[in-house]
Order: sequence, then structure tokens, then C-alpha cells
Amino acid sequence: MQKLISKTTFLEFLYCPKNIWLKLHKPELLNKFELSEFEKHLLEQGNEVEKCAKNLFPNGVEVTSTGEEACEKTARLMKLKTQYIFQATFIVDGFIARNDVLGYNSSTDSWDIYEIKGTNSLKDSESKERNHVDDLAFQTAVLKRANIKVGSSFLIHLNKEYIRSGELDIKALFTIENITETISEKLEHINELMEGAKEYLNQTEEPSIGCDCHFKGRSNHCATFEHSHPEIPPYSIHDLSRIGQGKKKLPFLVENKIYNLEDVPHDFELSNDQKNQLRAYLDKKPLINLEGIREEISSLPYPLYFFDYEAYAPAIPAFSGYHPYNFIPFQFSLHILNEPNGELEHIEFLHTKMSDPSEEVVKLLEKYIDPKGTIIVWYRPFEESHINKKIAERLPEHKDIIARINNQIYDLRDVFTKQHFVHPDFKGKTSIKKVLPVLTPEHQYKDLVINEGGQASEEWWKMVSGSVDAKEQEEIAKNLKIYCGLDTYAMYAIWRYLYKILKDF
Repeated sequence: MQKLISKTTFLEFLYCPKNIWLKLHKPELLNKFELSEFEKHLLEQGNEVEKCAKNLFPNGVEVTSTGEEACEKTARLMKLKTQYIFQATFIVDGFIARNDVLGYNSSTDSWDIYEIKGTNSLKDSESKERNHVDDLAFQTAVLKRANIKVGSSFLIHLNKEYIRSGELDIKALFTIENITETISEKLEHINELMEGAKEYLNQTEEPSIGCDCHFKGRSNHCATFEHSHPEIPPYSIHDLSRIGQGKKKLPFLVENKIYNLEDVPHDFELSNDQKNQLRAYLDKKPLINLEGIREEISSLPYPLYFFDYEAYAPAIPAFSGYHPYNFIPFQFSLHILNEPNGELEHIEFLHTKMSDPSEEVVKLLEKYIDPKGTIIVWYRPFEESHINKKIAERLPEHKDIIARINNQIYDLRDVFTKQHFVHPDFKGKTSIKKVLPVLTPEHQYKDLVINEGGQASEEWWKMVSGSVDAKEQEEIAKNLKIYCGLDTYAMYAIWRYLYKILKDF
């Protein structure tokens, strides 16, 4: 039976043909495609944006059925020249397209296609731009195959300049871009790709080729990479730091079938970070630059404030003063050390109301953080720019406090990004979740109920939005405190490990 190719399937085909073939034909591999908490979060955000954007089209009629029934409902609505149709559905030539919005243009007697995206602009990134254009081009191609007179193609996305003030201004929140000319230029090529996808995805035997993800770094591998490339070990050249960002190194190694780190030629050109990562792996011991570590942490003035935010970034601003995707700082943890061998004090904050916590956060930070100490974080841009500077924009009366706090921040991750401590088990990574279990294995995230930031954000929103009962709200609050508390204790534990190294030598 021929597989029906949707726009999602087509876009996945463009990314990795073999991966989507396996998804369609090998049900035993479906667990590989389970969405992460972060991916689920993005999907839910996209659904919220689409729901909100539909308010731009008053009196629109939604097609709620599926398959052939949806096609028939769409045809009836089009015959009536319904001004706006949501989820208009077309099945033709083995393809299925569902339009976010199909609008009748009476002046041209044609149908305009509107695609709603939960991004801040068409060009958030080159890959997203291609994805958006290919998405609309696929829909246009399907409608033309169904003999629909297609007019213009529009992309609707969030306006990154929009700042909420009171009630949402839907028209100001969104930007509508006409990309008809771009779509027209791509249409012939998209049709060729669609035919190629139909032929490839309807093969009954598993294709021997089609996954070129071995030409990409590990973070860009498809879900079924190990299935398609069993010859490549779990820790390979693909894990070398930033190896996928260059245009020559990884292709050379792959084309010469050099996958094992042991087989990388001694004279092969690598960056210093890559050389150190490889050396630590081959020597099976960490590289430790004591002077570098001493320079980083020995002169930090006390008290030391190990600090971490948890934050939620809704696509649609929830409160006044926020842009799309601004972070709401709903939680922080603060471990305080007044002297090297002193007792560790813990302060925590969790906002449990559906309101902006920014004012309360600033007042608490001013209260608990002395101007003479050092605020230790992991990945400084998040606390400093994504949270604190945005708070100062919303609350300019507190800008001096924020500036003072930002000037006290030190990023403990610098010890590792500057290669003063390179451990083979870090595998080229410097996230706290990679470093902590290696240096202090008694502290682990994996056993926590909430164990990553995207999950924490979703759970907090669930807690304050009233979608769960009081008992579950209490459970979420408890688990959020445990998770955020571990983030700051983890920094203390890593600092303590480094401090001990310096004392022992």
C-alpha cells in the first residue's frame, strides 16, 4: 500500500531520507522517535501560536475531520467561497497537505495560503528559513496538483519587537510576510524532490543508502543513526568538539572511513580543543592545567554565591513588558559560602502564582547577595543577558541593582571551556550535566523526577496555570526545588573538587 506523504514527512525526508523511511516502515524502531520534553514543549508552543494567530481571520471555518472526509468538507467550503478555511485538506498523487489557513481572494478569484510559524522571524536561522519555504512550497505544489488556483503564499510569524501591554494585541503580535515570489522560484525543484520522496519512501525493501548524517556532528544526527551506521562507534570522530561546523575535517575523515578516535592521523589538523579532547581520550586520563585553574578561581572574592535561575519562555507573552520568548524567571536557587571551609547556606525562591515574578526576584537578590561577593553561575549569558538584562528593561527603576549583580558574575564553566580541565569522560562537552557525574559521581540528575530545564519550565507552567489539582501542584513545587537546588549544589561540588586539587598540589 502506497504511503501518503504529508508535509511533515516530506520535510523529514529532506533532512534524512533513510531516517523517515525507517519511521514509516520499521515499527520496532518507533521508540527512537519519541519526543524529548523540550521537543514536546516546542510542539505545544507552536500549537498555542497557531491557535492565537487564527484570531487574525474572523469567521474562519475549521475542518476538524481527517482523510477523505476532510477533503470533501474542504471542497464544500471552497465551493461556497468561504473566506477563510482552517486546516483545508487536499490529497492528490500520494501527497496530503493541510493548510493552516486557506483564504479566498475575491479580487483574483484565487486561494491564498497562510502558514503559521512559532518563530520570531522568517530568518531566525538559515535552516529554519529553508524549512519554512519548503513547507509552503510543498503545500502550493499539492494544491496545484489538485487543480486549485493558488494566489499568494504568506508566512505568519511572531513580531519580535512586540511588547505586551495589558491585553494581547493580536495584530501587533504577528507579522505577515508575502513570500510568493520565493515560493514560485522553488516550485519546480520542490516538485522534483516530491517525486523523489514518493519513489524512495514507497520502497518495500530497506534502502542501503539515504542517511548522510555521518557527514554531520553528533548533535545533528538523525534518530536512527546507529541503525544506519553500525560501523561507527558510540564515541567517535563525530563527538570531537565543533567537528560538524567546518567544511573539510569531518568530510575528509568520513570519506576515508576514519571513525574511531584512535585512527585519527597524528598529523591531522585539529583545533586546540579537539587536540586536547583527543589526547585525554587516548591517554585515558584528564588533562589538568593547575595554573589555569588557580588563575580562574583562587582570587574570587567571598562570599561565593552559587546561583541558578529556572525560567519559562512562552512564545506568546504572558505578562506586560515581555516580548515573545522572553524568559519568566520563576525560580532561583542560591547556595552561599562565606569562607573556603565554612558552612553552606541555601536560599531558594519559587513563584507559585500566575503573575510576573521579576520585582520579587530583584528584591530578593538585593537582600541576599552582598556587593562584595562573587556570583558563580554555569553559562553566564543565560543569567546575565537572557534574564537579568531583560528584567532591567521591564523594571528600569532596578537597573542599578541588576548592573551591580551582573558585574559580580563569574562563569565556572570557563574552567572547562578554556581547557584547564579536560576529562576523557566529558566527551568534548562542558555542560554541567556532563561534568558533574564525572567529577562527583555521588551527585546525579538522572534519578530526579524533574531532571532538565525544559521539563522544569513545562511543569511550572502546568502548576500555575490551574491545569492540575492542589496535590499535584505541591508535588511539582517539591520536585522543582529539588532540581534547581541540585543545579547550584552541583556548582559548589565542582568548585570544591577544583579547590581541593589546588590544595593538594
